[in-house]
Amino acid sequence: MLTNLSDVFTSTSQLEKLVQQKCRSGNLQLEEAVNLFNRLLHGQKKNNSSIHSFNYLLITISKTKHPNRYPTVISLFKNLYQARNGGVSLSPSAQTFGVVMDCCRRMARVDLQFVVFAQLLRAGYIISTINFGSLIKGLCVEKRIGDAAKMFDKMSRMGCGPNLIIYNTLIDGLCNNGNTKLGLKLYEKMGSEKPDVVTYSTLINGLCKEGDVSVAMELFENMIDKGVAPNVHTYTTLIDGLCKNGDLVTAFKWFEQMSAKRVAPNVLTYTALIGGFSKIGDFVGAFKLLKEMIAKRVVPNVITFNALISGQCRVGNMDKAFELFNRMVMLDLVPNALTYASLIVGYCKKGNLEMAAELLKEMIDKGLRPDVVTCNTLIDMYCKQSNLTMASKLLEEMIAMDLRPDVVTYNCIIHSLSSDGQWKDAVRVLSEMINNGVKPNVVTFNGLIGSLCKNGQTSEAKKIIVLMEERGEKPDVITYNSLMSGLILEGHLAEALELFQNMVQMGIMPSQSSYNIVINGYCKNARIEEAMNMLEEMQKRGTSPSVVTYGVLLDTFFKMQRLDDVKGILSRMVNQKIPLNTICQDILIKGVANWKGEGNLDEFIQSIDVIKGSY
Repeated sequence: MLTNLSDVFTSTSQLEKLVQQKCRSGNLQLEEAVNLFNRLLHGQKKNNSSIHSFNYLLITISKTKHPNRYPTVISLFKNLYQARNGGVSLSPSAQTFGVVMDCCRRMARVDLQFVVFAQLLRAGYIISTINFGSLIKGLCVEKRIGDAAKMFDKMSRMGCGPNLIIYNTLIDGLCNNGNTKLGLKLYEKMGSEKPDVVTYSTLINGLCKEGDVSVAMELFENMIDKGVAPNVHTYTTLIDGLCKNGDLVTAFKWFEQMSAKRVAPNVLTYTALIGGFSKIGDFVGAFKLLKEMIAKRVVPNVITFNALISGQCRVGNMDKAFELFNRMVMLDLVPNALTYASLIVGYCKKGNLEMAAELLKEMIDKGLRPDVVTCNTLIDMYCKQSNLTMASKLLEEMIAMDLRPDVVTYNCIIHSLSSDGQWKDAVRVLSEMINNGVKPNVVTFNGLIGSLCKNGQTSEAKKIIVLMEERGEKPDVITYNSLMSGLILEGHLAEALELFQNMVQMGIMPSQSSYNIVINGYCKNARIEEAMNMLEEMQKRGTSPSVVTYGVLLDTFFKMQRLDDVKGILSRMVNQKIPLNTICQDILIKGVANWKGEGNLDEFIQSIDVIKGSY
């Protein structure tokens, strides 16, 4: 019996030694590790293997590069936990639970983390800061910041004070979710836990992202005053924030201090500055930095070149932008979606749609997915050039790529069709837009309503307004102006005037165009006195008449042979410093040429010369 028992312990000891040896080797494969774990577990009924051997294997598996390493750890833990029902007396230790909780976190499975946490509590172990930290980190990753904060508070109530790592974890979660101000409050309550470079870097990054660069500067200086040395990440974060805020002078000051403090700038530091200089059009400074970073053996990356290309595209220097594009390719840097997007938008702005379309095709052929904004820019330019065939084709390609067109995409096409008088096709596209789950906005409806009204289709325009209201969009002043203008064009002045009053009663302030439309309607119907009353009302409501307003009145008074009133309008224009444009001058010339009424035209013509000289 003693010999047999000795053999058992020897066998156990040998297997555990093998486990330790394999784990320490650094080349233990997942399959072999699982096999060793199962051998330990299978022999546990006879042998007396230590839980440390199981933990050793679980930790080693979790550190492998295998894609299934975390699910494997959880599965093996489940086997170990359930083996107790099969006669195995071995229980997981606090370390076992901790390893498994960490794997759950890395799988973004906070639900499983809480299951394991509950098992840890039932096992009677004291909860450590590591356990709480794992849960808080997992909740932050899932953007459950409120729950993370509650868990943070629960720590203290359970007699487990948070350490620096946990403070940094929650501060990072708050900052990454746009709650940097709350992160600052937590930083102020750290007490005996002194903030380190990670704490400050996280807060500075959050503040810069939220646009509070001045507060970030204060915190940076406070960090130095407290003897915490900034690292390259801290400097880079602040420099990037300052560059994006347009403060290149301060950014460069801190960049120079890096050298003085012997903190070597990295590719991100240089890229931030190059982006800042390119954004303000200082390409001499940008290329000087590029030359410097290469001289210091800091290799530029795709983001560096994107900053330079984007800057050149912004100012329309497409030859230089494409030269940089070719240069990055020669350096074996692979252009990404942002590289192509900058070039495509740049060529669109220059009107070179052929090159933009070619780059879009090349981008897609290389497996890169364009974003909606890039496609919208090209569609918009096609529409502006009345190339609706290409615009519609690109829309179809977007849908085929599972790239969902947005309201801007459809607005471009609807507006183009409407402007081209193709209102039936515009209505069809609107219907497609709604069927595809894209909600039209007021711009969508107004473009179509304006087109219908210009083409004498006010009855159809009214139907669109009904649809507009059914879709939850309220007609605005532009909607009313279009319909009033269409009604007047069709000879329905009374309905247009009623619409004007309804607009005012609904609290929509009439615009200058609104008054011009009504005044024009009155004038077309020879109701000049009412037109003048509307002019007075317009001014009383604080809306200044324009040269268009007075042009309509001048034309009407000339046609009515009322020279004194023409003079009155001209006098108003002089007093309000509204210059005579070419349209008004043509009205005056035609008016004088066709004059058949009474009055001294010579004196009037002389007065016009005086008026011209008064501007």
